[in-house]
Amino acid sequence: MGLLEITNTITAKLENGLSRKEIFAQYVQQSPAEATKYAYCIASIPSAVLRKKYLKINGLLLVLLVAYAALTFLAELPIDLTKPTIFILLRTLVPIIFAYFVFHFHGGVYRIITLWCLFDLTEDLLLTGAPTFTAALKLLTLFFIIIISWFISRKVFPNLKIFGPKQDDNGRYLL
Repeated sequence: MGLLEITNTITAKLENGLSRKEIFAQYVQQSPAEATKYAYCIASIPSAVLRKKYLKINGLLLVLLVAYAALTFLAELPIDLTKPTIFILLRTLVPIIFAYFVFHFHGGVYRIITLWCLFDLTEDLLLTGAPTFTAALKLLTLFFIIIISWFISRKVFPNLKIFGPKQDDNGRYLL
């Protein structure tokens, strides 16, 4: 069973009133070897209260990610096709992929967004600075993306690490 199918099933069970611990126990009973995957999927789903509370901030992050992709493309114009353009494509498409997961409020992506944008911000500051208005706007957008994605990851998904679910002192997964 794939992550999307598991996440959709868990979401339906949560909406039907089952607790996260009950759902986790059901899945682990069926397949104990995949406990980490199930804990990750459960921890990646925000509670209904937190989803509603942070929906506007999440929407702002979505808009900023799309704007960042557009600004990345605009900052590279005019594109010299005699040089490799794969990095322009990557730096433009990755924020669009992030935006897809932000739209679906998937908890596993927010810390990765923060890291990706921190690396990109550092690279932009070290290599280009802010020589043009577009580059300066892109840096500002990156800064806000980092702050918002980190904020959402800490407030809405406190039981996730960068890759995977957190565990308590006894080795049990925090859901």
